[in-house]
Formats: sequence, C-alpha cells, structure tokens
Amino acid sequence: MTGLPTLSIRRGERGWPRPTTMSALVVGLLLAALLVYPLARLIYEVFGADPAAPFRKAFALPGTGAMLLHTVLVVGVATVCSVVVAVLFAWLNERTDARLGAVTALLPLTPLLVPPLAGTIGWVFLGADRAGLLNVVLRDALDVVGVHLDSGPFNIYSGYGLVFLYTLHIVPFVYLPVSAALSRLDPGLEEASRMCGVGPWRTLLKVTVPAIRPSIAAGALLGAVIGLATFSIPLIVGTGARIDVLAVRIYRLLTNGFPPRTEEAVALSLILLVAVVILSLMQRRISVRGGHAMIGGKGLRAEPVGLGRARLPARLFMLAFVAASCVLPFLGLIYVSVLGRWEPRLRLDGLSLKAYRTTLLDNPRTQDALTNSFVLSLSGTAVVLIVAVVAVNYVARNGGWGGRLLDILAKAPGGLSHLVLAIAILTALAGPPLRLGGGNTILLLAFAVFFLPQAYVATGSALGQIAPELAEASATSGAGPGRTFARITLPLARPGLSGAAVVLFVLMMSEVTGSALLSGTQSPVVGFVMIDLWANGSFATIAALGVVMTVVTSAVAGFLLLGGRKSVSLR
Repeated sequence: MTGLPTLSIRRGERGWPRPTTMSALVVGLLLAALLVYPLARLIYEVFGADPAAPFRKAFALPGTGAMLLHTVLVVGVATVCSVVVAVLFAWLNERTDARLGAVTALLPLTPLLVPPLAGTIGWVFLGADRAGLLNVVLRDALDVVGVHLDSGPFNIYSGYGLVFLYTLHIVPFVYLPVSAALSRLDPGLEEASRMCGVGPWRTLLKVTVPAIRPSIAAGALLGAVIGLATFSIPLIVGTGARIDVLAVRIYRLLTNGFPPRTEEAVALSLILLVAVVILSLMQRRISVRGGHAMIGGKGLRAEPVGLGRARLPARLFMLAFVAASCVLPFLGLIYVSVLGRWEPRLRLDGLSLKAYRTTLLDNPRTQDALTNSFVLSLSGTAVVLIVAVVAVNYVARNGGWGGRLLDILAKAPGGLSHLVLAIAILTALAGPPLRLGGGNTILLLAFAVFFLPQAYVATGSALGQIAPELAEASATSGAGPGRTFARITLPLARPGLSGAAVVLFVLMMSEVTGSALLSGTQSPVVGFVMIDLWANGSFATIAALGVVMTVVTSAVAGFLLLGGRKSVSLR
C-alpha cells in the first residue's frame, strides 16, 4: 500500500518544514556539535601529520593480535549465547504457560537490577578461586562426602567466567526488543501452525522467530555493541584471568602513564567503530528484506502454548537464571557489606551496618556520587530517549541522504571508547568559551553521546513493529503526523520504550570509563568511585555501595517496566 500524501510531504501547508523535520534538524546539529566537531578536532590532531602512524604504533604494541582475538571470541560467544537465552525467555514469557504470573516478565531483566559493576564485584566475592564464598560452601559440602579441594571448584577469573558474566550482562539488552515485538505480534500464524499439528518448539523455530527477525537482529546488534563497550567486567575479571580485551586496552593506554598514548587509543577505537558499522549494515540488511510480522490493528491476544512436561524445566531454567544474574551476586554484596571484610570462610558473628553508615552518612564523596549519578541518569535517560525517538521517526520517514546521515551519526558513538569520546568532548567543551569542564553539564552532554546508539537501536526496534496501516488509518481520519505519532505510535511502542529507558538508566548509573576523565572533584559519579574503592581494597564500602545501587536501580526499573506494560487504549 502506498503512503498517503500527508505522510510523505516534508513541508507544511504554508511552506515551512514539518515539526518532525525541524526536530531532526535540531538533533542533527546537536550531534554535529557534540560528536562530529570534537572527534574531527581530535582525529586531526592525532592523524594530521602521518595518518598511518597511529595504526602502526597500535599494532606494534605487545599482544595486540591476541587482544583482538580475545575480544572477538568473548563478545561473539557471549552475544550468541545471549540471543539464544533472550529469545527463549521472551517466548516462554509471552507465548507459553510457563509464566509465573506478572513476576515472570521481570525475570530475564534481573541483571539490570544489579548494575554490571556491582554484579561483577558480587560474583568475584562468590567465585574467586580460593576466597570465593560460593566455592567455600561447595568445598565444605564436598568435604562431607570425602572429596577434598584446596581451591575451586569454580574460578570466575577464567575464560568461561568472563563469557558467563558477559552473557548475564547482555541478555536483558537482547530480551527487551524481542519481548516487545512478541507482546504485540499477531498470533494468527502461530495458531495456524499449531492447528496443522506442528509442535510448539517447531512453531517457535519456523514461524515465531522468522516473524520477529528484525527485532532479534536489532537485539543482537545492541548486545554486540554493549559487549564491545563493556568495561567493568573485563577490567575486574579479565585482568585476573589475564585476558586482555579492546575496551580495557584503550583505557590503559589513556590512563597508565604520562603522557597518555592517545594516538594508539584512537586508532584502536576506530577498529571498534568499523565493527559497529559492519554490524549495523548486517542488521539493516535483515530488516529491509521484509517477510516479518508487524503490529497490526486486529488486537488479537495469543492463547498460551501448553508445554506439558517441559513446563517445570522451563520454569526452573528461568529461576536458575535469576539466581545467577541477580540473587547470588546481591547476596554476596550484602554478606561482605555486613561482615565488614572479605575472607575465605563463612562467619555470622560480628555482623553490622557500619559499612552502610560509613557509605551513606559519614562519607560526603559517596553521598555526592550517588546523588549526582541518580540525577544525571534520570535526566540523561529522558534526554537521550527523546533524541532517539526523533531520530528514528525521521529516518523511518526519509530514506534520502539526510536520513542516512542521521542514522550514521546516531550509531557512530557505539563504536568508540567512552574514554576517546570523553577526551574529544573535554578538548572541545572544557576550555573557552564554554568552560564546562568538571561539572554535571559536560557529564550530561557526554552521557547523551555515549548512550545514544543503545537508545537508537532499542527505539528503532520498538517503533519498527508498528504497521504503516495504523498511521494511514489515522491520516484518513484527518489526524496529522504529529497527532498520529502521539496518539497511535507512541502508545503501541510503550513496552519497548520503557525497556529502553531501563537500559539507559542502568548504563548511566554504572558508567565508569568516560566519567573517569569528565567528573571533577565537585561532581563525582558512583561508577568511578566504586572502581577507585576496588583498587584501594575497600571491600566492605564497595559492597555497601553496590547494594544501595541495586536497590535504586531495581526501584526505577520496576516503575518503568510496570508503567510500560499497562494496557494501551487507542481512542
């Protein structure tokens, strides 16, 4: 069906550009000011004399080849595992009788409730080879049956431990767009498949998965971008396992030693950018092939698929994921915080809340860090989500050079290290005439650049599931594009947008790398403070801070997700 004239005209009746075009123009200019200009200035300074020199220096560093291989293997394997787990979870929650009521919808998102930095430290408390609390319990249990171990049996400081934590971290980012697509997918094809005698598992593989293929591709792209940019997990666990990855190598080039090795760091960051561009092209190719289902206007609700004997194993699988991603690391943080120290044995004497009093009442730095991070995360989430919605809406309506350029600008920061972006932003905005260095304003602007790719991909998946026929019906009824977008598109996309808001809030609350350069003494943020505490061995304080972060993010995430899943009434 061809689009109606009101959907394709770019100018209003009086010749002025439409609001969507004006909004996209403002977004494009902001991205040019916050991304293009700072990066162009930095790249000119780094590559101006000899463009090939930074790459020669980067690849001449010891272990560069092994580091790149480790990055591809860890992120690649973790992304594949995350896609499989996320699609299975979304299907179990949205289409089967394995649901555990309203609680089940939150189960795959539990890693978001424990910020990645806090969750990683919690798993170190549990899974360290000798001092890990979970290993201590398992060794004591094995001693009872005559099996004596001096260490292990598990070791989080290993390759499988690194992939395990990456997978736990990535699953929610893949799950959110997939679940949003399934929640609004017309169930007619699935019901027809079952009526033909096809079993539920084959229907999942042959009908459901192809129907939501663009959302799966968007989730996989988002997961891969998240994995490439993840810093806290490889910094803490990868360092102990002696597994170097690209994000940590860039961080060390810029922070270990003086002067910082900016040339090599920027060259390696461009490798990340190329990887993100390739992934984006793959995702776009899958999307434009068509053949996938969209949200239509029929309003049908799928009947739950009966899993029979597989229902109990499915529920146990989901509960085991909750234990691994949220409950166990959170308990590890609580135990170390109330014990006041981390030691390789279990003790229940001398427990106190001293660490919380020190963290929340007696330490102005942690108080300021929590307040700054909370305010920046809330405001940053709102700003970035609005920018992403404007960009996605414009790109979807305009396939010309303007739309393609805005699409590239929105995804480009995902391929660059936050440290490199922070250096570029600091160089461009900290000095005269703006003099924004060391304050919350430059952090807010930096967060908007850092996390726009994640918001853009998640928002594009949510809005991309809305069938054009709904907008066309609204236009036929006399509604303009703005009213159609506000009354039809946004309400239907609300589940996906609320999930994107959760992703953004959690990422901003635990951001470490960029804030290491941009946050001054007057504006500390919680992620960087936790890394500093970890380096100084302040285990009780960092555990208490992790518990407080988990409580805050859980409350905000629950509020956003419950609000996003309310029934939609189109009038």
